[in-house]
Amino acid sequence: MSQSLSRWQAIGLGLVVVAALGLGGYGIARIADKQGMWADTVEVTADFPEAHDIAPGTPVRIRGVDAGQVVAVEYPDHDGPNAEVTIRMRVQAKFAGRLYSDASAQITGNGVFGSKVISIQPGDPKKGELAGGRLRGIKPFAIEEAVAEVRDLAKEAKGTAAEVKLLAAESRETVIAAKSLIKSVEESNGTLAKLVRDDDLYEDARGTLGDLRKLVTRADKAVGTMENEMGNLRGLVADGRDTLKSVKQGSDALGKMPLVRSYVEDSVALLVRPTMARERWPFHTKSLFEPDTATLTDEGRNHLTAVASFLNARKFTNSEVVVVAFFDPNDKSQTNASALELTKKQAEVVANHLKAANVHKLSFFTRRKVTPLGMGTNPTPVVETEQLSPSNLQVLLYAPR
Repeated sequence: MSQSLSRWQAIGLGLVVVAALGLGGYGIARIADKQGMWADTVEVTADFPEAHDIAPGTPVRIRGVDAGQVVAVEYPDHDGPNAEVTIRMRVQAKFAGRLYSDASAQITGNGVFGSKVISIQPGDPKKGELAGGRLRGIKPFAIEEAVAEVRDLAKEAKGTAAEVKLLAAESRETVIAAKSLIKSVEESNGTLAKLVRDDDLYEDARGTLGDLRKLVTRADKAVGTMENEMGNLRGLVADGRDTLKSVKQGSDALGKMPLVRSYVEDSVALLVRPTMARERWPFHTKSLFEPDTATLTDEGRNHLTAVASFLNARKFTNSEVVVVAFFDPNDKSQTNASALELTKKQAEVVANHLKAANVHKLSFFTRRKVTPLGMGTNPTPVVETEQLSPSNLQVLLYAPR
């Protein structure tokens, strides 16, 4: 039996509902305001050699303050030596007016898990306003390149030290020869000895000998300085190696963490599985994709549909599917970086196509892993007996023996 509310109860309930709606609307408005949804925005762009996991929605910060987000990442129209990825960003107008002609943008890491942000330095107001909305992209710091530069510097310093030592040796030999000549002249009684006994000539010879001694002293000091610098450079190279080793150990440990290891793919661990049986369906890349793209052709879709039928007939417990793509290292139409990105996208496209055909479903409740892997120009860690095209894509099924 229902009971109607009294007048005051109805009024109280109405006030509670109105208050809840007001708080909800206020919260949504605050979130939208923080995201800059109500603010006027201006689009700016920056070019980088690589995108480094930047995607639409990546935060953009100016002097560390949230100012907008990435709206698009555009692949270059060519793959020459100076090809760059264009990143389009939308920033709030109140910040865009504070960007100047020497403003720069850099891709930086954010947090333990390596999420990326675009960090913008506004530049110097004395340089004038930013023209065309194009920022200067700064290449991220790479410790491997720094260590390589230090090694090159060490080689140059070593060569310079050798030249200085040779100069010092030649100077010593010159002094010894001069002393021997003066001694021979002093002990003789000929015309030359008389000339040597002349005070003016003696003073000149003495001054020359003093200059030679000073030259030898300076050469010795230069050699000592260069040897010290070489020691410092060797220490710096050793520190760089230790740092790289620590970084590798840290990344290996991070990759084994339960929450992170699913995002870290080890090509050797994925492709070399001694305890599992392997079935393989290899394809020439040209038979699946449009040239130099990750776009499937009609012929490619037909090939993958046939592979999906085979995989759906092999629903083994604890089995896994790996899609791996390789690029010909002798093909100069792609750089190493672009070839790696291209093979990643090709493997992802094929993996998604297979998932759409339900190859990942073993039963109503269980699933098997379908992993895409782009190898770029890197070789396979498996010794293959079958000769394949250098640019190829393979669908691999691993099942317990």
